[in-house]
Amino acid sequence: SAILRLAGAEWKSSVTRIAEVITLFTLPAAASFPLIHLGRTGVFYYLMPYPNFRGIWPDFQSPLVWDFFAISTYFSGSVVFLYVTMVPDFGICRPHMTGWRRYLYATLSWGWRGTAEEWKRVKEAASLFSVLILPVVISVHTIVSWDFAMQLVPAFHSEVFGPYFFVGALFSGVAAVETMMCLLKWNVKEYRDFLQPIHFDMMGRVWLILSLAYSYLYLNDFLPKYYIHEPGKMNYYFYMYFQSGYAPLFWFMFFSNFVAPVFCLGFKPLRENEVLCFILAFGVNIGMYIERVVIILPGLAVWNNLARNVHNYIPSFGEISVVAMTFAAVIAGLMLFCRVFPILPIWELHETRARYLTRQIAGETIGYFKSGE
Repeated sequence: SAILRLAGAEWKSSVTRIAEVITLFTLPAAASFPLIHLGRTGVFYYLMPYPNFRGIWPDFQSPLVWDFFAISTYFSGSVVFLYVTMVPDFGICRPHMTGWRRYLYATLSWGWRGTAEEWKRVKEAASLFSVLILPVVISVHTIVSWDFAMQLVPAFHSEVFGPYFFVGALFSGVAAVETMMCLLKWNVKEYRDFLQPIHFDMMGRVWLILSLAYSYLYLNDFLPKYYIHEPGKMNYYFYMYFQSGYAPLFWFMFFSNFVAPVFCLGFKPLRENEVLCFILAFGVNIGMYIERVVIILPGLAVWNNLARNVHNYIPSFGEISVVAMTFAAVIAGLMLFCRVFPILPIWELHETRARYLTRQIAGETIGYFKSGE
């Protein structure tokens, strides 16, 4: 969302809020897992650096403390970024609301009147937060990658994990936005005019660039270790690719994350095919989850090369339930948001339409924007 705003892409209006809302609900779900992994969730406050009478401070060398700073900063920045761009919509929709929604919109709009000064402030704030949120995004996903890279486990210890996780987050994020776009267009008739093939085409181009970058970074992690035949890494690679029960998961991830997106998104008719984009996006989101699984489980299994002590990990019903609960919470949050608030930015759509021009050229109606797009 921030990148599209700063780039001045005119087609962004139908996409930006979807991305921001997905972040709003997926980030708390991700933040819940460090608490779950603590085992004793009641002592999570030891992650927070606050003054106390015992003089106990958290261990700043622990990646869990880094996660606390990264996720809390990211979440607060994302909430403010989303809310600032929603204030005009609250003011526009306020007169049309009834009951508790009217009171809610009146409270959240902060007395919005639509004056020139207010519009100036909103646009300045949107641009400012777009600039501020990008370094936060880069730092957050880099710190999350350091949770692995700072360890001595060969499968975890990788110098390229910083950009690899950052590009992977953008890659899977675009897939989530594509999924949401398809579901909205298929199920909400009011949004069909605002989600045209041009939006899928443009998002597909962004997705293709990220797919190529993600593929390059994965090969960048694999090829140097293969070239020098680093023993720990080679044991991990051969075990994961061919020997273990995780090999089918890896090859499914390899096809859904690298092969299918690169070959399908390179052609405009395929990028504009909504059904194909939905299948690709669904496969990428599953593949990105499996990608974390094949890093952790096979990596730990070959750490000491004790093949006789290694068994394929099968999650319990309780573990599956916890993961399913977080997915269900994200889906429920997105559905609730769509029921209460506008998922598409009304003021940005009107502003974009005001800049849209049509001309008759050689007997055909050509549409373009004042910026030249």
